[in-house]
Amino acid sequence: MTDVIHSKAYRLIEPGKFKETIIEHKVKEGEVVVQPILASICHADLRYYTGKRRKEALNQKLPMALFHEGIGEVVISKDEFIQVGQKVAIVPSIPGYRLEQKKKEDCCESCRRNVADNYCKTGVFLGSGYDGIGQEFLVLPSENVVPIPEKLKDEIAVLAELCSVSLHALNHLKEEDFHKGKIAVFGDGPVGYLTAAMLYHYFHIPKSQLLVFGAVEEKLNQFDFATVHLVNDFPFLEAKGVTVAIECTGGKFSESAINQAIDLLEPEGKLILMGVTEQRVPINTRDVLEKGLQLYGSSRSSSEDFKTLMQAFLNEDYQKTLSKLIPEKSIAIRNAEDLKKAMDEAAEHKGWKKTYLSFSWN
Repeated sequence: MTDVIHSKAYRLIEPGKFKETIIEHKVKEGEVVVQPILASICHADLRYYTGKRRKEALNQKLPMALFHEGIGEVVISKDEFIQVGQKVAIVPSIPGYRLEQKKKEDCCESCRRNVADNYCKTGVFLGSGYDGIGQEFLVLPSENVVPIPEKLKDEIAVLAELCSVSLHALNHLKEEDFHKGKIAVFGDGPVGYLTAAMLYHYFHIPKSQLLVFGAVEEKLNQFDFATVHLVNDFPFLEAKGVTVAIECTGGKFSESAINQAIDLLEPEGKLILMGVTEQRVPINTRDVLEKGLQLYGSSRSSSEDFKTLMQAFLNEDYQKTLSKLIPEKSIAIRNAEDLKKAMDEAAEHKGWKKTYLSFSWN
């Protein structure tokens, strides 16, 4: 039996402008309805809001409800394993076969080759051309919600999406890659911080073997579990022993970070690219060839990554490290005007911590 539910949504209709509207959702067997509780603003959300995406992308994807980092409470469940009242982390990457409720092998060419769900060619992603968490009710395949352990605070659980992207990227490595030599992370923002924190707390890379490169000393001081260096002061061509590098900068700094990593890496080293940029990035292919380097691109994550994290987050030391990104308070969102003010503030915010939105739907 298919039910119909109406969801109040704060849709971005053009850069800087939200409109409250009602979206009609159909709820099918095997799906759940989640009411968002807490969301975190991502740089991707801000690129839409401030109009920094390419014009053709804005024209194609707007109007839409933003946000893909969030948690909520199940209010309707058509899956016997998901209970009404459960708090869940929201997995924003929905492969096409789940949307259409068919077998994976009957989906797209990528799914037939059994690639990860986040690379499905017919899939959707919340807050990227598909209405995201900024609405009263989300209708999702039950596989796209992961129960949050009762002992885990909401403020930690909402970081699951960002951390899952790091976990998915690091899973490109083999077990022996974590022990061949030093591992370097490029980027002193939240993505770099969470990637380095995962290497330290989950993959158990010691501080002496974990290098972090950044441009802002105040930010690097937060990485007390790693050996940190300012990029402008480091002799990349002279350093030895780095066999894995992860680029977490994105934007205009991608070019320098990628090429510094190429300079730094030992022969047959591995470079994982995570930073998102709107422009093509020129890289030093000569040294990629001469050193026999392997480059991996990694984007988004899957439900399995979230499940792993719900258990990893129970480590209290890991929680203390993650807590450095948590704001002192979340911003209450009761209407579209509140959301606009929050986004304006976030766009001006240059500090270290994330911005959290606490939804009130009554």
